[in-house]
Amino acid sequence: MKRLASLLLLLPSLLLASPGSGVSDYLKLRKQNGVTDSITVEALGSLVGSKVVEIRGTVKGTFRSGDRAAVMLEKAGGEAEVIDAPNVPEWLVDYQSPARLLVKAVRSSDTGALQATLLAAAPEDDVAASIVPPKKTVAAKPQPKPVVRQKVRATTKTARKGSIRSRSRAWSLPASEVTPIYAAFIKKQNPRLPNSEALRIAQSIVGFSIRYGVDARLIIAIVMVESGFNPSAISHAGAMGLGQLMPGTAQWMGVSNPYDSVDNVYGMVKLMRQHIDKYRRQTGKEFEALVLALAAYNAGEGAVRRHGGIPPYRETQSYVRKVMQLYYTLAGVK
Repeated sequence: MKRLASLLLLLPSLLLASPGSGVSDYLKLRKQNGVTDSITVEALGSLVGSKVVEIRGTVKGTFRSGDRAAVMLEKAGGEAEVIDAPNVPEWLVDYQSPARLLVKAVRSSDTGALQATLLAAAPEDDVAASIVPPKKTVAAKPQPKPVVRQKVRATTKTARKGSIRSRSRAWSLPASEVTPIYAAFIKKQNPRLPNSEALRIAQSIVGFSIRYGVDARLIIAIVMVESGFNPSAISHAGAMGLGQLMPGTAQWMGVSNPYDSVDNVYGMVKLMRQHIDKYRRQTGKEFEALVLALAAYNAGEGAVRRHGGIPPYRETQSYVRKVMQLYYTLAGVK
């Protein structure tokens, strides 16, 4: 599909090595891209520009949603970095051991969103055995210091099945374990959804929220107000799907099917990331940036610009209040 061409920045020599075999091909691709050292998962967030890097880390989970797939790498504190993948090899699905991943990382600026695409993968032991000569001790090289970035917050300290509320703003479970909690909550909001679709929506919200650094509970609140988790929703103005994307906005965000849950969530999370970044640069304030981002999501950036803030539209003002109230409730903020 056309939208995948812009999302998945693939090289012609795409390779997904299997354990115990294909390591020579992995090393060949590694050499072709001039990779000589590995970086940590945390260091990936500090990269700016376009570069192929080798990440040494532990795969904590994988997920497929429609025609999108991703690999989740463990980060400090139980968080995960999501790497887009054209497909996930079978050996990697339940592989919870150290691995090497060649990743194409693209980030336009310090404040831009990271696009990371899996090019190749192989077990750590196999790669290390091929790179490091036997019986030779190699001094460990200092790793780049982790860069603190905005995190998706989805705690389960006080969470229970069907609830995503918490008083804390830090992860206490990895994304793979948080996702079922979100799915149960979504199913509760719209009981007509098949269980598989509720899970698919949850995977999309958690995955893309991590991917773009937006609080997943904010996306949950937006969808609740926009469509009540009805993927087929359409407004009188022509807004479509879970996040009620207008046709022009959907096209701008690279969404080809707004009624597909994964496609729609992808577009809305990406759009919110852009709005938040824009108004944070303008105001320098987190809260004001979030409020203006919601106003722009509802009424458009032009309306926010013309009125120098939240437009004096009853619908937009009510929308911002509803989303913020739900978001604070889900986040456990009083």
